Amino acid sequence: MHRPLRTRLNSIKFKLSAAILLLFVTFMSVTVYMWYANSTADAERQAGQAAAAMINVSSDNLETSLRDIDKIVALLSVDTGEYMNDLVRKYIEQYDTMDKVELIHIEREIQDYLVNVSMFKHYLTGVTLSDLEGHTIEYGVTTPFDALRSQPSFGELTGMENEALLLPPHLNPRLGSSADPQKGKVITIARPIRSGGRAIGFVAADVDYEIVEDLFATNIRNAGRMLIFNTRTGQPVLEQPDLGLAPSDLERLVSRPDADGGSFYARLSTGNTFAVYRTSAFTKWTTMVLIPKASLLADSSSTRDKMLNVSLLFSAVAVLLILSMSSLLTRNLLRLGRALKEVAKNNLDVAIETKSQDEIGQLYHQFNSMTRRMSDLVAEVRSTERERSRAEIRALQAQINPHFLHNTLNTIKFLSILQGADNIKLVAESLSGLMHAQMDGRPFVSVDEEMDCLRSYFSIQKFRYSDKFAVHFSLEEGVGKLMIPKMLLQPIAENALLHGIAPLKTQGAIQIKLFTSDAQLKVRVQDNGVGMSPAQLKALEAPEASARGADHIGLANVRSRIRTLFGEPYGLSIWSEAQRFTAVEMSFPMLSEEEAMRYV
Repeated sequence: MHRPLRTRLNSIKFKLSAAILLLFVTFMSVTVYMWYANSTADAERQAGQAAAAMINVSSDNLETSLRDIDKIVALLSVDTGEYMNDLVRKYIEQYDTMDKVELIHIEREIQDYLVNVSMFKHYLTGVTLSDLEGHTIEYGVTTPFDALRSQPSFGELTGMENEALLLPPHLNPRLGSSADPQKGKVITIARPIRSGGRAIGFVAADVDYEIVEDLFATNIRNAGRMLIFNTRTGQPVLEQPDLGLAPSDLERLVSRPDADGGSFYARLSTGNTFAVYRTSAFTKWTTMVLIPKASLLADSSSTRDKMLNVSLLFSAVAVLLILSMSSLLTRNLLRLGRALKEVAKNNLDVAIETKSQDEIGQLYHQFNSMTRRMSDLVAEVRSTERERSRAEIRALQAQINPHFLHNTLNTIKFLSILQGADNIKLVAESLSGLMHAQMDGRPFVSVDEEMDCLRSYFSIQKFRYSDKFAVHFSLEEGVGKLMIPKMLLQPIAENALLHGIAPLKTQGAIQIKLFTSDAQLKVRVQDNGVGMSPAQLKALEAPEASARGADHIGLANVRSRIRTLFGEPYGLSIWSEAQRFTAVEMSFPMLSEEEAMRYV
């Protein structure tokens, strides 16, 4: 007979298989994930180090070339007090007033100087020395004055203090051609010429833009796609044609660098990309190599996929093995389950046999023992059921007696008032109060209520002992509202009367004192009766004292009740001296009404 699917899913075989399979899959998943994460980190580190090394080499070469050319610009622009610097300032400041012959002579000297310092400078296309009106002395193929002045950042030149200004790549009309406009792009390094605290001209050197392409594109092409942009403006300086960046991609990349170098992942329109960058201190350009994550992790992803396929294959084999083994293990459990169903149908005569000596075999033996015991218990329960019914009837009848006696005492009290018998009235009232307290179902009462019960008890005992004793109550202020176990003091008071005061030939006294000490409520019952010898006191305090007789069984019960309810350090202590006194002191926790409910 086929079992329902829900039953199969709840079976031990399914749970065992699922647990082992889950453990196996979790282990493989964690292993593959940790390996893939480490491989990814290694690939990122290696790619970052390789790209950073190539960026550093290319950037250092570019900076070296540009700084070498900047030295030419600085020689002419910075006022060092030498002959050529004075000649340059004289040319600019006296251009309109100088004799033409002298002007031509100065121009030739400056031009010869430009030729001498500019020779053999690779990638240098030309050097321009100019005032702010456009009077220029040129060497090589330079960018015209109007073209330079039209550059957006040219206006910064006049406000600078002899610092180099690097104009972003721009077109030199004299080098460009209609066939290939990109051939005319140059980078201009310019410095202001200052005199008397103001800019009077500038020196500008044009560097062929091919220096950037040659240094960077050659070195970094194999590492990934490259992007160079102006760090301040975010404008691209070099962007490979196949980069294919959308405007939002470029904006995302430009906004990320927040240091001189580093790496990060960027989610671009072309896919998730690993970016390695460095910012040049001289050019203020950021060079960035972009490596698609797919190509960066191609080897790791391939190995990961192979590991996952192998894991799936092993998982399938593991499922088959687990199912086979669990079927063998759970076959006997299924037999035991069917036997339990028979027991559930009140068939206690079922018995199962097995030759297995493992834990399942032990369960079979325990099951057979259980069914035999259950049969015996059923017979025993049936034989005692009638007795229990009769006992319940007797218990119900016994519950009537205290209420009947309480009502009868009230009747006696009423008749004593009519007859003027005050002593009978007092005894009836006291006994009625005690019975009312006894019938109260609360396990804890306030100290004031317990004292009322004691007063009622002593009122009755005074008639019995013919006023042979006096009672004094002493309560510390505030203890009356604390809670203590109900009817716990009456056995102590009874012992004081019976064993301490009754044997006296003279009148005795009992003192009931309640006070607080060490965050505990103390209750001391002391009498001036016959007392006890050390041997009697030692025998009374022995653990087995309550089992030796009924003389002081009340003390043992009280001690046991306190220890059971509250544990250490609460309990009962006794001091006594023969023919002088006996004192019994009980200690309780200081409980409010709400706190006492925890012990109910």
